[in-house]
Amino acid sequence: MIPPVVISTDRFLLKSLIPDDVGERYLSWLTDQTVSQYISAATLKPSLDSLKQYVQERCEREDVLFLGIFEKNSGIHIGNIKYEPVDSENRFAVMGILIGEAIWHGKKVAAEVISASSKWLNSTRDIDEIILGVARGHEAAIRAYLAAGFKVEETNRIEIDINTSLTMVLRYS
Repeated sequence: MIPPVVISTDRFLLKSLIPDDVGERYLSWLTDQTVSQYISAATLKPSLDSLKQYVQERCEREDVLFLGIFEKNSGIHIGNIKYEPVDSENRFAVMGILIGEAIWHGKKVAAEVISASSKWLNSTRDIDEIILGVARGHEAAIRAYLAAGFKVEETNRIEIDINTSLTMVLRYS
């Protein structure tokens, strides 16, 4: 079993996501059109059980860091950040983030969470390159990733449709 991870930021606790964290709130993010339009897994119309199974499968893998984003004061689960795969041999990880609670959109959650979690990966797993794919039309996300230090850059580490998406890279080396 992989030991649980807890990373603290100014406003949030990032904690290893477990099936018990999956509830109606989390499921609602994947059915909310404004949130889910940029999430490929959301097109699968998950159920609570399938979502819990998805989280459990990731809990068991050493090449995945799947963290829930919990607001410190209230303890409310507002989103997730996932690195999959975490390739320690080649020193890179592929990242995805979901800020599910609309009240937190536009409040620099991504920059805070990405900074803390990617620095943790760099210092504990020697990861020096974080990669993501993003829809070209998702301007708010692109601005957030640029603010977090990512640069638009082609990479062969992930496959994307270059007509609809672009890749961004954050380097620590």
